[in-house]
This record gives sequence, C-alpha cells and structure tokens, in this order.
Amino acid sequence: MRRMCARIQIGLILMLVMAGFAVGHAEGLGFSGSVGLGLTYTPVPPATYNIGADLSMGFSVSGFSFTSTTGFDLSGFQSEAVTLAVDLGAVQIAEEIRFEPSFSWNELNIDISIVGVHLGFDLILADIGSPQTPTYSMGGILELSSAIVCGFTISSLTGFGAEDLVNLYGGIEAPFSDRLLYLFTHLGTLCTPPVELDATIVSGFYFEEQLLRFEVETMGLLASNTTWFDETGLTQLVFEMGYHFEEPAMAFLASMSMDGGFTITGIDFILDLTIDVVRFTSHTSFAEVPPPSLIPIVFDFQRFGVAFELCNVLITTATTFDSSFFFAEQLIAVEATIDPVTFTSLTTFDATGFAGQCIYADVQFYGVTLYTKAEFDFTGIQLVTVGFDLSFGN
Repeated sequence: MRRMCARIQIGLILMLVMAGFAVGHAEGLGFSGSVGLGLTYTPVPPATYNIGADLSMGFSVSGFSFTSTTGFDLSGFQSEAVTLAVDLGAVQIAEEIRFEPSFSWNELNIDISIVGVHLGFDLILADIGSPQTPTYSMGGILELSSAIVCGFTISSLTGFGAEDLVNLYGGIEAPFSDRLLYLFTHLGTLCTPPVELDATIVSGFYFEEQLLRFEVETMGLLASNTTWFDETGLTQLVFEMGYHFEEPAMAFLASMSMDGGFTITGIDFILDLTIDVVRFTSHTSFAEVPPPSLIPIVFDFQRFGVAFELCNVLITTATTFDSSFFFAEQLIAVEATIDPVTFTSLTTFDATGFAGQCIYADVQFYGVTLYTKAEFDFTGIQLVTVGFDLSFGN
C-alpha cells in the first residue's frame, strides 16, 4: 500500500512537471505550478535519529488552484493536507482536507466581496476525539466585515460549535500592536515558519463565541477595539489608542485588555521609530497578578528591538528583561542576499549564556530553489533540513 502511494505521488509529480513545461510556454493560459521536497534529520536521544520528508506540490490555472503537502518519517505516513480553491471574482470558494495521520479536518470556505462588504462562511467537520476513539463534530463560522469611510473598519465573527475565533485573524488580539511589533514577530518566524491557527471545534452545533472588531486609522490616529462574547455574555475586551507621525516615521501606542468583569488584565506601551536605515521598537508590558496579591497589575517584561542595514546586510536584535528587571533573552539575526544566494543566521542567548543557533541558506536559479537549514545548541545538532522548491509556468 505504501509503495502504491509513493508511486502515485511520483506519478503526480511527473505529470505536473511535464504539464508545467508544456503549458508554461503557451501564452495567456495563466498556468503555473510548483513542486517541493524537504528532508529533515532529527536526533532522538540517547543514540538514535528520525528522518522526515515533506512533499509539496500544486498548480493553478484560470482561477483554479490545487495544493498538496504530504509528510512521512521512518515510521511511515504522518500527515496530508489538500487545498482546492476557485476564484470567481466576487466569489471565492475553497476547501481544505487534513489527515494527521487519520482524518482530522475538513473545512469548506465561501467568501463574497461586493462594494466594500465582505461576507464569509466556514463549515468545518473535525475530529475532536482521541486517536483511539475518533469523535466528529461540526462547526460553522460566519464572517462579516466592511471598510466604511475615513479608514474605519468593522468586522464580526460568529461561531457555532466553534471557539477561539481570533485564530482566523492569526491569533492577533490587537491589530496595531502586532503591526508595530513587527521586529519581534519577524525574529520569531525567521527560522520557524508561522503556524496557521484554526478555530477550536467543540461538541454541539450551538452558539459559542462572538468577536467584534472596530479599527480606525486616519490622519495619523490609530485606534481599535476587539470584544468577545460567549453564551454567558461579555468575556474579554482589548482597546488600542495611538498616533503615527510621518517625518520622522514614529508611532506610539497604548493597549489595555479587560475581562468580562471590566477588570484590567494587561497594559502595553509600544514605541516604534524609524530613522533612515535604523528601526527601533520598545515594548513595555504590565500583567494581572492573581489573588491574594494587593496590587492588581504589575510590571511583566520589557523588550527592545533594533534593526539596521549595513552594506546590504540586515542586522536585527531583540533584548528582553523579565518581571524582576533581569536579563532574560537576546536574539541576534543576520540576513544577507547576494544573488542568487540568501543567508540567514539567528542566535539566541538567555540568562545562562548561549542557548541556540539557526542557520539557513538557499540558492535560486531558473525557478529552482535549493535550501538547507541547521539548528543546534550547546548539546549539539537538533535539526538539519535540506530540500528544493521548483516553480514553473507564468
């Protein structure tokens, strides 16, 4: 059975490659495709290892796209994710099916955009049980959003049999804070690709959660409010208020989170400044202290991020101090591109010293990208990946 699956995968790859080279030269067809393969070596203490393989392929033509990602390791099949999408202009339809390794997720998404109004509906079938005892449940998410006038945006998510709806926004609870904290987000995903978050499906197709978000960005003003409700009423609020200057490029922002009882659970202050090739970001955070503490909210952490470009090399650093004002962590990233080679290094230090390093390099030519990545700490190599990506067509 495994040999048959492997033959089918290889056959599909050959078909895609031949179709890409045959159709890619035809004008006006809009055909494009891609094939990728990554091999990962991971040591397993005390004296063994595991080797994993991720095979990805896809194509798009005339508004239709197909992608597939398959994972294997030495124990056999591990995962499969297939996505089909159709773009009809004002209407987009997509379906995603995942196996991990048994069936885990099937999501049908319909999006309609007309005159600045976006309407979406997700219907999800998921396995919410254990691998030994699968339990299937349905969930539905209704999305409504509109950019009205003068930089004002309103959006709403309603979940039936679905929770954690903020994951549809990438888990971002405060949109302007996320934008100003780009340096820290960039360092966090430099060697580890961002994980696509899903809503949580629960038993029963009943109302579970409502998320409302208002955003204003006009004449330098930055403001937003995100509010959560569940079947019992109000559960959480997040407010943001700030201002953005053009010359020099500077923004400051304050955000506050509250629970359903209007108790403050967190306060953040952000300053983001760009002068020429240097960008500086400061993030100060205060968090709620659980009872029986007499002080409701105290200092949580402080971090500084700096990025600058020197001789076409981008250097980014982030330094974090904990709630006791002691040094907690420092990240140093070096990114350089000398066509056709790209090199990235991310080094991590903590309070004890060197904590780890990730090195990534790739070379691109004629639609082919060859890449390698290695991660190690003071105990030795933790991961090594080599692979290629091939793109063809228009």
